[in-house]
Amino acid sequence: MTRQVRMAPEGLRIVLPGSWTRIPLDDPKRTVEHVKRLVKRQAGNADRLARVRRETVQDLVASARDAVQIGVHTYFMSLEILPGVPFPAALLFRDEDWPTAAREQAASGDRAGALETAYEGLELGDARYGPFGRRYEVGSQQVGEEEMLTLRLEYFVPYPDGSRVLLARANVPNVPQAEPFALLFNEIIDSLGFPEPQDHDQVDRDSRAQIEEPGRV
Repeated sequence: MTRQVRMAPEGLRIVLPGSWTRIPLDDPKRTVEHVKRLVKRQAGNADRLARVRRETVQDLVASARDAVQIGVHTYFMSLEILPGVPFPAALLFRDEDWPTAAREQAASGDRAGALETAYEGLELGDARYGPFGRRYEVGSQQVGEEEMLTLRLEYFVPYPDGSRVLLARANVPNVPQAEPFALLFNEIIDSLGFPEPQDHDQVDRDSRAQIEEPGRV
């Protein structure tokens, strides 16, 4: 199952596979309330899990707080990739201005060149909306006799008008192989939809309405 959802700013849209939740970042109180409901729904009410629920809430709230401090505007957390198949992953978005050295290239329409100038070590790719850059790293840990991997990805996506860059960061722990999940996130990033300039007023109203009740998507 996939669903197109709106992100926090300016009516940006993205298609997410499986079941995800968007953690609200606009108000600390709403963040805590949302996380508590989420953890209770996922973990249940058993008394023996009270400590686990409490620590999980604390960790998620701290993660959301840290995200706000670095300018994240949209925080998605995956619950299941398929019904009954857990898929713990986080996907965060924030906007960045072009570094000074790359602004002339970006303004001239050379977004691929601007990405290479602005950010080191990128793999460049082409999406429906134009070029993007990707960086990734894979960590590993031994779990019993099995090696589990943690995949960390960064995507740098120029806005179609060249004004700035949308930075996406994904963290995917405990996967048996990195490449299939890297390809999955490539597809997710390729699904990004940017509103037309004349649509900004309407999508801003729509986005604010959706942010009123963030939750499962």
